[in-house]
Amino acid sequence: MFHEGVSVEVVRHFCDIATNRLGVGISANHEALVAGRLAKRLQLLRIALDEYISRLDEDQDCSEVVGFLDFLRPRPPRFFARLDDHTTLHRRLVRGITSGKLRIRLWSAGCGTGEEAYGMALTALSAVQASEVGLGNVDIKILATDISTPMLDRGKQGVFDESQLRDVPPFMRDRYFHAVDGGVALDEDVKDMVYFRRLNLARLPYPMSGPLEAIFCHEGLVPLVASARKRVAGAISELLADGGLLCTGFGSEASDKASDEASADADGALTPLSRKIPIRRGHC
Repeated sequence: MFHEGVSVEVVRHFCDIATNRLGVGISANHEALVAGRLAKRLQLLRIALDEYISRLDEDQDCSEVVGFLDFLRPRPPRFFARLDDHTTLHRRLVRGITSGKLRIRLWSAGCGTGEEAYGMALTALSAVQASEVGLGNVDIKILATDISTPMLDRGKQGVFDESQLRDVPPFMRDRYFHAVDGGVALDEDVKDMVYFRRLNLARLPYPMSGPLEAIFCHEGLVPLVASARKRVAGAISELLADGGLLCTGFGSEASDKASDEASADADGALTPLSRKIPIRRGHC
């Protein structure tokens, strides 16, 4: 049941803005939640419904819609939640670094509060160590983008709950994290590798250029409608370097310029990063 004063038409208008400007599809199952949020916002802002609708129409950054999407997001993810993707990235980076590729550029598209992007940084550091190339000789930068400014602000802090680190390998935990008031903090040298920027994936073209060695775009694609997802996946794949890695979780819906290795241990013994979960073949 919708809240009094918030009609179905208003809710649908809100959802249309989400789709047209962000490429996001809000399920009909969530329309009651949208109505509840709109009612609470009207009370908080102390404005009439028609004034609020005008604000929605004029808000090109869609802060109201993004705030609702943040509300729908799951609890903060843990580091290495998709460990097999990080394992594949680790193996490819080791191969590239040992063959002389010393400039590494990675992208976490839809980074949320930064767990995936920081995980990519840790994976890259581990790859450098495994390659026995001095860290000072490798130029590593990770771009972390999201539509939500509050999420980005939290990510920049680099402080996480203990439960989010349960999949972090012990050697990484001991070397790169330390306890602080309110949680566990990532060391500054790792944080400095990650650059947080606000980006609407549905708004093309993107302001950056490639080539990128790897792009993780799990959370960025999930909320998009199929047509927007296809456009975004195509635009993202164009930024990949030859042989680059694109991990989305959507199989054939996104292209991947990289071919998977013939076996999980093609480069020799598996590294500590890749022991927990076997590598799956095919698209990430």
